[in-house]
Amino acid sequence: MGAKKTYTIREAAKKLGITPESVLKAIQKGRLKARKKMVKVPQEIWMIEVLSVEAYVVSKSHQLRGLKRH
Repeated sequence: MGAKKTYTIREAAKKLGITPESVLKAIQKGRLKARKKMVKVPQEIWMIEVLSVEAYVVSKSHQLRGLKRH
């Protein structure tokens, strides 16, 4: 089996130590590269590239506001 190439929002949030809502905001601002994937009509989910998550830097202000989980 090949290496994982994408994360769900929840997986990316856990990996980054931030909330799923913060991950979605980063996607919407173009700070995380992601694409929508249809899983069932009419449901869709975001698939976030692993390399994008690994390159993402959680800002100090984000951490100071208490949004970074330990």
